[in-house]
Amino acid sequence: MPVSEITNFQNDSSPHSTRSLTIDMLDFEVLKAFEKVKSDDGSDVVIELIDLYLQSSSQRIITMLSAAAEGEWILLKHAAHTLKGSSSTLGLRQIETICRDLEDASSRPGSDVHTLMSLLESKFVEVKPVLLQERDRRRALLQ
Repeated sequence: MPVSEITNFQNDSSPHSTRSLTIDMLDFEVLKAFEKVKSDDGSDVVIELIDLYLQSSSQRIITMLSAAAEGEWILLKHAAHTLKGSSSTLGLRQIETICRDLEDASSRPGSDVHTLMSLLESKFVEVKPVLLQERDRRRALLQ
């Protein structure tokens, strides 16, 4: 999968998934819990979290791809752990699970790391438009 699909999240805001798939990819109840949190400037914390997630996760996945290719298992494990945490925070259960599996697999070099990395890339590409749609919906409510 081309790195441009991972990093070019700003250009694809049209969702391509059904509502059912969206719910499977993103736990909206987790996002609703953040609605109680108000920032000092009145902005929507979820919008900020989504933007930060997309930006940092793109770079983290690139780091993980490189670590897997170079056999840098400790770096891969650390990056997977970090991505697992931020994915959990936003309710991205599938990505969280893949990252947990990558943490485990990085302790057993030669296991299914490359298969899991491919799965992670594809799930990230799938979830980007869902996150962008939610971000845009929330921005529209602020106006």
